[in-house]
Amino acid sequence: MNVNFSLGMKVFLNGEYGVIINSDSDTTNLYGLVRWDSPNENDLEDWRGMFETFTQIGGEIIDINHQFKFINDDGTVKFKN
Repeated sequence: MNVNFSLGMKVFLNGEYGVIINSDSDTTNLYGLVRWDSPNENDLEDWRGMFETFTQIGGEIIDINHQFKFINDDGTVKFKN
């Protein structure tokens, strides 16, 4: 089992899906900035350094093949038709 977040990891918590994205301040590979699957471009949550807490409250790592509704695998918003 992972002991920390990694870039591109897909996660689930409290009914929401998200992906771990890179941040300008991720200088020591301390990933954990979650971009949640919503149309809001600012739907971010900082879990850096709190992987154990994330999993203890029910956070899960999900299948890398999970398809998001509103975001791409890199956390960018999908284009609307």
